[in-house]
Amino acid sequence: MKHKAILAMVLISYFMLLVDNSIIFTGAVKIATDLHLNQALLSWVSYAYTLTLGGLLLLAGRAGDAVGRKQLFEVGLVIFGLASLAVGLAQTAPLLIVGRAVQGIGAAIIAPTSFAILTDTYQGRNLTKAIGYYGAMAGVGASL
Repeated sequence: MKHKAILAMVLISYFMLLVDNSIIFTGAVKIATDLHLNQALLSWVSYAYTLTLGGLLLLAGRAGDAVGRKQLFEVGLVIFGLASLAVGLAQTAPLLIVGRAVQGIGAAIIAPTSFAILTDTYQGRNLTKAIGYYGAMAGVGASL
């Protein structure tokens, strides 16, 4: 049962990373209208997330190896969750962009540590299944 709970937590967190971007892309016009964003500022809503995610992904993976994957995964969830709340409540472009950058930090932590948790938890055929579910979740999350 413990392994199923771990798999569920990993898949849900990965799903949230993917759906978050879909929400931003889908809502871009409404966001730009509501916050009076020009094209350049609207672009930074995506860039801020992408730059911090890409810039910190390898470092976060290495940090997970050094300090503990589960602990860092939990930190990533808190960072991502609080940043998501901040993004949802943002009333100005700077707050939205900073919130997205912080979301990228959380995502950079969650992505490598979640996968590493799977490889720590499962072996053999069960690992293959878990990775299959992880990959399927990428397709589902990105398609929404």
